[in-house]
Amino acid sequence: MVNLFSPICRIVNGRIMHRKHIRLTLILLLALIVGSFLSGCAINPAEQINDSLSENHYTVRSLSYGKLPRQKMDVYRPRIDQGKPPVVFIYGGAWRTGNRSDYKFIGHALTQLGHTVIIPDYQLYPQVKFPVFIDDIAKAIKATELRADTLLDRPLNEFVLMGHSAGAHSAAMLFTDRSYLNNRRVKGRVAGLIGLAGPYDLTLEYPEIVGVFDGAGKRSQPIDYIRPGLPPVLLLQGADDNRVLPYHSRTFSEALALNGVDVNSRFYPGTDHLLIVGSIAQPLRHLNKVYADIAEFLTNLPSTQ
Repeated sequence: MVNLFSPICRIVNGRIMHRKHIRLTLILLLALIVGSFLSGCAINPAEQINDSLSENHYTVRSLSYGKLPRQKMDVYRPRIDQGKPPVVFIYGGAWRTGNRSDYKFIGHALTQLGHTVIIPDYQLYPQVKFPVFIDDIAKAIKATELRADTLLDRPLNEFVLMGHSAGAHSAAMLFTDRSYLNNRRVKGRVAGLIGLAGPYDLTLEYPEIVGVFDGAGKRSQPIDYIRPGLPPVLLLQGADDNRVLPYHSRTFSEALALNGVDVNSRFYPGTDHLLIVGSIAQPLRHLNKVYADIAEFLTNLPSTQ
């Protein structure tokens, strides 16, 4: 079985280039581009994709939410404020790599839908272990709440959690276990969860994540914190993902449904672990319906604002 969190650079240079579902050379090249910038490889074509995107519909502000170098965030605001709940996007990288600047395409995409987008960096392993990186996200949300008058022009009454891969795990932990937000005295309610290829039921024995979750046990499993009354959930998964296998989304979806949670799951043929997030970028949206399904979910969210 493929390790859930082997370095993406290695996968791109090896397995992905031989994946049968990459039927067209174009899709292969796109997967390689997305893979290289999501993994922290030396070559970073993310700049080419991000630099091609128009900035005329949003503004972006970078600020610190703590004293440490990794405790910074970017806040993307649509120029025309539609009063929609902000989206907090948590990127992946096996809890080892990642930089918020690579995800400009997420800020670009979601501000097109009228949402402010908050993309925090967070501390990484081996400098920290679970649950420090999750607490960092809660701290970033609290910082946004405290500065809401200048960042949002209104109180942060509600927000949507969204994440990819390891970031989807963190988003799901914040979503199912309110204690992280409560410990930071976050008052705003979570309006919904969007999870992209998240490992919601981790196999903690994998060598590459043993250190990250050393001694955490069930405290690190979002699936074990599900309860009735949670807000709506959208789970997006590449059917051809051999890195975080589709069963994670299936079992998480089933557990949510058993607790009466409004959950929708989407499995995309021909989409792998990288393309599930990369296809949110405007140049790649024609490859699947990921962006369209996110837009529909956000449009239909119940709001208290």
